[in-house]
Amino acid sequence: MSMSFIIACENGKRKIAELLLQNNEVDVQYTDEKGRTALHYAAHRGYLDLVKTLVNAGATLDYEDHQGETPLYFAALQKQKQTFLFLLEQGANANINDLQGNSLLHVMAQTGQQEFLQPLIDAGIDVNGENNQAQTALLLAASARHTALARKLLEGGASADHTDKQGNTALLLAVANKNALLTDVLLEYGASVDHSNHQGESPLLVACYQGNKAMIFKLIERGADIYATNKDGLSPIWYACAHNNKDVIQLLLEKGLDVNYSRPVTGNEQHLYGYLDWVETNSNLSIDAQLTLQPQQAQGGESLLHLAVKNAHLSMVQLLLQRGAAINIQDESGNTALHYAAANGKKDIVNYLLEQQADPHIVNVKEQKAIDYANSKGFNEITALLIKHGSPAGSVKPVHTQPATATTGSMDKKKTLLDLKELLDAGILTQSEFDQEKAKVLSAF
Repeated sequence: MSMSFIIACENGKRKIAELLLQNNEVDVQYTDEKGRTALHYAAHRGYLDLVKTLVNAGATLDYEDHQGETPLYFAALQKQKQTFLFLLEQGANANINDLQGNSLLHVMAQTGQQEFLQPLIDAGIDVNGENNQAQTALLLAASARHTALARKLLEGGASADHTDKQGNTALLLAVANKNALLTDVLLEYGASVDHSNHQGESPLLVACYQGNKAMIFKLIERGADIYATNKDGLSPIWYACAHNNKDVIQLLLEKGLDVNYSRPVTGNEQHLYGYLDWVETNSNLSIDAQLTLQPQQAQGGESLLHLAVKNAHLSMVQLLLQRGAAINIQDESGNTALHYAAANGKKDIVNYLLEQQADPHIVNVKEQKAIDYANSKGFNEITALLIKHGSPAGSVKPVHTQPATATTGSMDKKKTLLDLKELLDAGILTQSEFDQEKAKVLSAF
């Protein structure tokens, strides 16, 4: 008979339910296979008269089913406002959480139900309570893009900088969701603009990932740290430059960023030579390719110009040079932008750098010129360009203290002439150009 009573309550059969109660034929606390009482179902359906009858008959207000959900929970889930308010008035506990640790406030945040928010806050619910994933209602509201509800939570005392298990704040989630309105609200309530999650990602870096210029500008205007790096050593500056986001770099330069801003020098010689081996053997020097390197192996002294060249962004190279970047600036390895353009096989960038008076004679710590990279990787057209702009055709190393022996000079001359002959045979050099370069080599020895 008790199961019939539950069915009667679920279907709103108040008179049947009352009759069964009057005849003492049922237990008002009886539960079905899901652990739910008649009050759960009546609350779920919003049958307020029946809910009042059951409460007057002694039904337990806070009885939890097998999922840890109470009749108040059911009323809230189904937006049964009058039933919800009645149960609260009768003393239902608003702070009971389900098996996932979610309170009614978490549920409201997920569903966007604002009408129950203030009554819950007035009933003393913990606005900063966490579920099993360390998520507060505000974090859930930010994830679900419920901006108005998030504002109400903040007005009710929610912490703007509470973090989940990944270290994400509501601001990080709002930025990730491209929610500009919520971003403004959170900043208005004092959210930290530079808080980073456990991966070291700040809101500004996340906005850079998305190429969200409006969000980037907003965060920079709010004072976001453009130099903060993630666990891989990647900062908003580096990400914007590497991904050819010229508007962002232009803004940063206008905000005072040094156009020759460079990574700190590491002083690690072991990693230095390992890095140069990587440059010699890889055909792709972009930032994505560099992720195969350990963060501590990132090249010290690398400038924005180096980075733009490595990522083959000619327009970014042009912007930086127009803003006064030092064209021959060397990183810790001694490489210039011209070295990297030659190593990357980017003829258009090599040509532009040479037109802007890049020096092809500069050597790195292994005494390699840009032309040596072009030769070793078979970029014959780049080799020809460098020769035209005065670079020797071979790997002729400068002598600093000891004069070269006759044998060494003879070997270098022979190699250089053979390199020139290969370029002539390949059609890269004309006979006239070959003769001119040959004359230069012979006069040099």
